[in-house]
This record gives sequence, structure tokens and C-alpha cells, in this order.
Amino acid sequence: MTDGATTQAAVYVSWTTFKNALAGLALGIPNRIDKSAFPGLSGGVQAQLMAGLKFLGLIDNDGAPQATFEALAVTDETAQKAALASLLRARYKAIFALGLDGLTPAQLDDAMTASYDVTGDTREKAVRFFLSAVQYAEIPISRYLQPKPNSNGTAGRKKRSTNRIKPVGEGDAGRASTPPGEGERDGKSLTIALKSGGTLTVAASVNFLTLGREDRDFVFKLIDELNDYAKDGGEVDAAE
Repeated sequence: MTDGATTQAAVYVSWTTFKNALAGLALGIPNRIDKSAFPGLSGGVQAQLMAGLKFLGLIDNDGAPQATFEALAVTDETAQKAALASLLRARYKAIFALGLDGLTPAQLDDAMTASYDVTGDTREKAVRFFLSAVQYAEIPISRYLQPKPNSNGTAGRKKRSTNRIKPVGEGDAGRASTPPGEGERDGKSLTIALKSGGTLTVAASVNFLTLGREDRDFVFKLIDELNDYAKDGGEVDAAE
């Protein structure tokens, strides 16, 4: 390890899962963060999320939230981006030391392995998380790390699909494409290009602000799985 800030592997849970977890905890941070705080996620994803929170210094080894957690788990997006930018610079010092404005993908991969103990598929996930996080925090990055456009001219629709998909329910309430008289219901659809051919469309028509816990957990878990599939090579479209 060249970065003395941590001895854990870099974050490799999906950015969407991490962002949704923050959104849920912004409503009220418990005294201890443990797997039971994320009941809608599978055990494996819960473990990845917990490991990521520890790597970022958001919780200690006993799960106690730190001051950085309280600064990050907020509903004010501007404040959240500023807190995230500061946190990333502190926890990924070895990468920032290389200069993000001229970094190549190979350099980023090498730095992740050398400094943050991740290899293979785990490294790919860690790189995707890092790039999604720095772009959300509006930190400038090298043009070599920017999502490359597909043949149709649309950037970031493969591997970087988290840049195109906004989790349903974040600012979408009331923007429904529903028949007259049903303005209280929200409309959203996702279309996935399947790797073996064809497409799969999942549509929602519901007021996400009034969902019960069980339904909310199910819906956001499904969204996470769609995002994860898209990152592995499937193409995704989000339609309002």
C-alpha cells in the first residue's frame, strides 16, 4: 500500500447502490451502520457496501458513523458533491497524486492494483465506482477516461451507464407520462439490450414518494441489478 490512509480494498460496490444507500440514510443516520440498515440488498452487496463505507472512513470498524458520513449523507446535492470531492481526494491520494487531468486507463488500473489491493473483476468494479464518483463530484478527469461515444454518437451507454441513469424517484415525482386524471402517478421505463440479442423493458407507474418500505426496497434493488447488468456490457436506455 502506498496510501497510508487505509488498509482496506478500494470501494467496488456499484455507484448506484452507494448513492441510493446515502439517500436512504440521509433521512436519518442510525447510531450504528450495519447490514440491517440495508434490508433491500442481498448479503453479498451488503458486505461490499459495508467494506466501501469503511474504506472511505465513513464508519469505523464497529460501524459507528463518522463526521464525514454526516457531511455526505445529506439531501443538499451541492453540499454532498463538495463533501464527496474532499473525501475522494483524501482516500484516493495515490491516484490523485498522478494527476487526473492526464491519466490514462492503464495508469488508473495500475494505481488501483498497486495502492488499493484490487485485481481482476474487482479492480474493474473499483475503477467504475471511482470514475462515477469523481464525475458526480464534478472533479475534472482526463479525456482518456471520459466515456467514449457509441456508433450512434451517444456517450457512456456501455460500461458508463450510471452516468445516464438517474435512480427513479430522485426528482421525478410528478413528471408522469400517464393518462389525464392520474397526475399523482409517476412514469419511468428502462430498456436493456440483452447480450444474446433482443431487449427487455421494465416500466413503472407509481408515486415513489408513497411506497412502503418493502416495495421501495424491492424497486431499488431491481434498479441496482439493471445498472449492474448494463455495466457488464448490456446497453440501457432510460425513458420518461
